[in-house]
Amino acid sequence: MKEKRKTKNNKHIICNTLLIISLISAVTNFIINILCRNNKDILINIVSSILLCIFVIFYIISSITNNKRNKSSIVISSIVLILFNIVQISNNLNLVSPIKINTIPDFQNKSLIDVIKWSEKNKVKIDQIYEYSDTIDEYKIINQNKKDISTKGLKSLTVSVSEGPNPDKEVILPDMETWDADRVLSFIKKNFLNNVNIEFILSDKERDTVIEQSKSGTIKRSDELKLTFSLGEEEGLEEVKLIDLTNKSQFEAEFYLKRHAIKYDIEKEFSNKITRNNVISTNKKIGTKLKPNSDEDKLILKISKGKKIKVPDLKKYSMLEITKWVIENKLKLEFSNRYDDSIKTNKVIDVNYNNGDEIEEKTLIKVTISKGKLVMLSFDSLDEFKSWANKYNINYEEKFEFSNEIPKGKVIKYSHKTGDTIKNGDTIAVTISEGKKTKVPNVLGNTKSEAIKKLEKAKLNYNIVYENSNEEKNKVIKQSLASGSEVGENATITLTLSNGKKPVNNNSSSSNKHNNQGSNSGNTKPQETCDRSKTITITFQGSLNGSSLSDTSANYRRAYPNIKFSFVGKASDIGNNGMVHKDSTSKGSFEANYCDTYTIYIVQN
Repeated sequence: MKEKRKTKNNKHIICNTLLIISLISAVTNFIINILCRNNKDILINIVSSILLCIFVIFYIISSITNNKRNKSSIVISSIVLILFNIVQISNNLNLVSPIKINTIPDFQNKSLIDVIKWSEKNKVKIDQIYEYSDTIDEYKIINQNKKDISTKGLKSLTVSVSEGPNPDKEVILPDMETWDADRVLSFIKKNFLNNVNIEFILSDKERDTVIEQSKSGTIKRSDELKLTFSLGEEEGLEEVKLIDLTNKSQFEAEFYLKRHAIKYDIEKEFSNKITRNNVISTNKKIGTKLKPNSDEDKLILKISKGKKIKVPDLKKYSMLEITKWVIENKLKLEFSNRYDDSIKTNKVIDVNYNNGDEIEEKTLIKVTISKGKLVMLSFDSLDEFKSWANKYNINYEEKFEFSNEIPKGKVIKYSHKTGDTIKNGDTIAVTISEGKKTKVPNVLGNTKSEAIKKLEKAKLNYNIVYENSNEEKNKVIKQSLASGSEVGENATITLTLSNGKKPVNNNSSSSNKHNNQGSNSGNTKPQETCDRSKTITITFQGSLNGSSLSDTSANYRRAYPNIKFSFVGKASDIGNNGMVHKDSTSKGSFEANYCDTYTIYIVQN
């Protein structure tokens, strides 16, 4: 029985095979670790491989000598060891490529074109912020708000794009008198001064040195700076051999010619090869001797306007294609966005130059990109709606209705429902509540207290003014709103009360004195007096708006009979004819006296 059991234990062929393979894989891993010299952690890997081999050897010995060994445990453990060694071997031999995570690259100093290509490929929106930079070339990236992170879930990336040196940056301009010409040129280039006028004149001062300077201290790069250099004594002027001015800037070329008192003229023309504002050619050969102040040796400088650029049909271009075209042609680019119901999102709505127009380098190209359809939102207040409509240049008109449920000044309804598409040219009608409707009572002939009781019962506000009349004092002789007319609660009505008859002045001496003064003063009129302390609140009300300037002006004069108005028609893209213009209604109301004349603008298109 013992011999049979021993024979059975020795027949675990699968277990023994796996144990042998485990040992072979461990030894192979150790050998490959030694051979892979390019591995930075080779010493650590060799030590770990040796320890692994020792562990495998003891594991095999333990598995073979253990009479109570579990076959399934040995199989699983051996497979795990083999797989571990295979992975290590594959990694050392670079047989398995690492998993790549798509991350945002670093675009600093890269072209804007590279960024837009990447954004289209990865479907990421690019927000461009243009900034000046002395160190980063135009249309290259200064920095970005995100980098070296996964693009998974990324919706937008903001990049700062260089516009080149800031022309209005302030620099400290030293006193350069006695500086030599080369030192001055170096300072101008280093500080990007772009409005420097140079003159050379005959002088007893040292030649090629600054003898006059228009300003010093803190200036902007774009500020005009005039520098005068010395040519020295006239007898010291000599012929000069013409150097190669090709591709030098116009400033450098003029500086050289003025420095040697060479007369010259400038002609500008397009060039496909020479950079804008650089010298294309001269009318004389290099090495030609030129005499100072000689009309015969006058030089003609041909200056490049850059290449002649013919504008394509940019409305058919994508944003990437427009950007690439602008950069290649050394133009300036300005994108703006607006909603448009007829143009798809990210497509061109409008460009400031048409197909076939001819332009020069540095021309600003303005492109309007569609944001797609604009839909009506839900608004909490009229002011919120107006702010939204003005932001997107949406036309709207105000209408007024009485309402028992909606408080005065609140919106009853909009002509467009929430979610409706706002089409190009649409006008949104806003219906505004005038509050609960009430009827104006007839208070003519009533006393002040009687009139006030009636008005308060009708829930109307009131203003009171006085006027001399034959009626009994404190009796109502006029009311600004006709009795029976329907207005909103809390509307204001002006009551004119009698102040009694105008007193007659019987002071004959005073009258004579006045007459004498009148006769002595020629055409001088008596000085008028007016009490400006008495005021009334003028409130702009929708109920007073008519359909024309004349209707509205008549309504306001009836409402405020003793106030002097001047009504002026004014065009507006908001509101209908006859409405009070937004320039007048900005405050809603104002205090007026009975002396001055007040101008009110009425919409009249």
